[in-house]
Formats: sequence, structure tokens, C-alpha cells
Amino acid sequence: MSTGYTSTIDTYATLAATKREALRRSPAGFFAGAILAGTYIGIAMILALSTGSGLEPGVRPLVMGATFGLGLILTVFAGAELFTGYVMYLGFGLAKRTITVADAVKLTVVVWIGNLVGGVVLSLVFAAGGGGAIFANADAMFHGYVQHKVSVDATALMARAILCNWLVCLAIWTAARMTGDAAKCIGMAWILLAFVAAGFEHSVANMTALTLGLLVPNASIDIVGVIRNLAIVSLGNIIGGLVFVVGGYLVAAKTDVVTATK
Repeated sequence: MSTGYTSTIDTYATLAATKREALRRSPAGFFAGAILAGTYIGIAMILALSTGSGLEPGVRPLVMGATFGLGLILTVFAGAELFTGYVMYLGFGLAKRTITVADAVKLTVVVWIGNLVGGVVLSLVFAAGGGGAIFANADAMFHGYVQHKVSVDATALMARAILCNWLVCLAIWTAARMTGDAAKCIGMAWILLAFVAAGFEHSVANMTALTLGLLVPNASIDIVGVIRNLAIVSLGNIIGGLVFVVGGYLVAAKTDVVTATK
């Protein structure tokens, strides 16, 4: 049997194959799960923006980070299909040959689109309800928040996206190696606090944030800026998960001790 990192890698490689079969068995059901993940991360984004909208800039990132963990907790425990997590699942699946490249591409595209649909639908419903504290305090915080996302230099945006999904995939990886639901929740929330407070870029969270940026009264961004952000950030999220988590632990797993069982 293997000890160390290999068992976790094998778990996610098997999960990749399970997800491929789920998509084949029920494309509509699988797509619904992807939509749900988009809404769960979107709810966390709305919560973070709402709690941070009236705060001073110095404490705002910490409060936003402390509340955003709800999104991944809902995704993992309620069950849903999240693009950023799939980067890790599919990466290990490809490395262990439990799925093909064609499988990985299909799953990635379906999940990404489903997440986008979920984020957009949630944003439309939230905006129809008045937009809460986010829209009420848009001049003080929200306009500047979304403007920065669409105008920042592409290299900086890519780097922040890489760092983001390094942490998101690490949160999922770490939770899988913990026992106890409370420990998993605390671990994931604490790791996600780091990426939000540090200002890293999460493509699925941006699907909601930037859609709201288009819907807010006197919108200060346009669809071209939104597409640019999502394209760069999605690519960066893929690189971050594949290189630093999948690649890193595949190399680290070479230190595992394998013993024969009788």
C-alpha cells in the first residue's frame, strides 16, 4: 500500500473518472450541478461585497476574506461542480490516465459555462431585488472594485489568478487529508481568506462580481472588460492549479514509501 501523497492523488484521479461518467450519464443533471456551484460562489461573493461595502479600506479585505469561505464550504458539502476545483481533479486524472485529454476539455468547458450561467442568474435576481448594500454604496466601494478588475495590467491579472487557484486547489486538497467536518470547514475557510484578503483573482467569483458591475446603476465597466478579465483569469486559474498543486504533489509523491501487502 502507499502512504503520504499518493493516496490523495489517486482519490482525485478516480474522482475525475467519476465526473466523466456523471456527465455521460446525465448531461442535464451534471450541468445543473455546475450552475449550482456558480451560485454558491456567487453567494459568497455577494456576502463578501456586502460586508465590505461600508468598511474602511484597511480592514475591508480581511472582512471580505473571512466571509468568502462560505462559497467553497457550500460547494464541497452541499455538492456542486466548480471549475477551479476541476483543474486539480482533471490534472490528476490526466496524470494517472483515468481520463483522456478530450474528457478533460469537455468537462472543463461544461463546468465553466455552467458556473457562468449560475453567476449570471444569481446576479440578475440579486439586482432585481435592489442590489442591497453593494448597489447602495456603489460609489464608495463597488465601482472602484470592478473597475480595477477590468483595467489592471494583463500580467498582474494573470499572476493573481495563478496565485488564487494555487490556494483554492490547496484548500480542497488539504480538506481531503483532514478528518472531521469542522476541521475541513475551518481549513478551507482559512485558506480562502488568504486569497481574498491578498487580492487574488478567482474566475467564478468574478462571474458574479463583474455581472453585478454591468447591472449596477451608472455602470462603470463594459462587456469587453468583463470578457478580458474572465479569459485571463480563467487561464491563470488553470495554470495555478496544474503547476503548483497537481505538478507539485506529483513530484512530492515520489517520496512516498510503497510496501507490498501479503
